[in-house]
Amino acid sequence: MATGRGQLHSCYDSDRRSGGFTLVEIVIVLSILAILTAVSIPSVDGILKERQAREPVSELLTLAREVRGRAMREQRPYQIVFDSDGFQAARYFNPYGGREEFDKLRDLLRTQQEQLDIIEASRRRNMSTGEDTPPGPRLVGAMAGLTYAASYEISDRVDYRLRSWRDTDWVDMEGGAFKRWVFQPSGMCDPMRVQFQSDHAFFEVEFHPLTADIKDETSWVE
Repeated sequence: MATGRGQLHSCYDSDRRSGGFTLVEIVIVLSILAILTAVSIPSVDGILKERQAREPVSELLTLAREVRGRAMREQRPYQIVFDSDGFQAARYFNPYGGREEFDKLRDLLRTQQEQLDIIEASRRRNMSTGEDTPPGPRLVGAMAGLTYAASYEISDRVDYRLRSWRDTDWVDMEGGAFKRWVFQPSGMCDPMRVQFQSDHAFFEVEFHPLTADIKDETSWVE
């Protein structure tokens, strides 16, 4: 009988152990989770810092792909313009035009967008009243179909320089320079190298003239 009770008690203890965790096991698991968390936090922080530092490169790459695609689809040249404020994209009309020409083009695009916004607001209002919507702005000749404009503003904490195939040395864009990057209907673009530098990061990228993708990159992020 004593042996039977001992066996019954032993079986009960085994079932109890298999049905849950001991305090030591819980402490070990929590310690492992704490270590994994402590290790992963710096890694995540580093990824976020690199993503923020890479933003100008990513934005320029996205813009280059967009204007290249538009140039090929529409069979019309497009351009990305660089100045001290950042970079902007639009149609390309005059190979001899400078900053003043692009400023006029930018003002035209801004005015047209404002008109389109007014017309869209009027359209929504007239849909509810059943009235006719006024016609939109009309552009003729080479300006017909001009609707695309995009821009990216460079942070004051970031310095950037360009070097096109025409340049013998790097051009500091903070010095008031004005540069064009032209994309042809064939999909080709001018060879271009760009540097972005801040206190904690540096990126130098070279774009492929046939694809507008990044051909080569040198970078570091603290």
